[in-house]
Amino acid sequence: MHNRAVSTTLSYTLTLSISALLITGLLVAGTDYVNDRREQVVREELTIIGHQVASDLSRADRLVRAGQSPTVRMNQTFPDRVSGSSYDVAVENQETLVLTSTDPEVSVTVSLEVKTDLRSGSTADGGVVQIWYDKGPSPSELVITDV
Repeated sequence: MHNRAVSTTLSYTLTLSISALLITGLLVAGTDYVNDRREQVVREELTIIGHQVASDLSRADRLVRAGQSPTVRMNQTFPDRVSGSSYDVAVENQETLVLTSTDPEVSVTVSLEVKTDLRSGSTADGGVVQIWYDKGPSPSELVITDV
């Protein structure tokens, strides 16, 4: 009779321990899935924004090349954040636009096809992005900035 009480207590303890392990495993797996999915969503959103900025740069490039003494200034509104993460858009070089988010840290590269010089290193955060043509003394170039 004394062994039955120990058996019930032991069974109860084992059941609680196994349940706790299973729940912990599910939470860890679920968290990893959510983080992976969030990173994928951020990457997709940055790609879309990058293609829109690249399209705007191409349009500004065509306007600059079509005019005698062009003045180009374009404002485009983008989301301030992507999936809750801030991001920036940067001209890496004449052929490459890089978008980078902070949390999760995701970087997306978009190809550019422009003939007008771009100011390498010009950047803008999310929100309203301005593309303008700097006719400065030398060299004349397209620039990306915040508004």
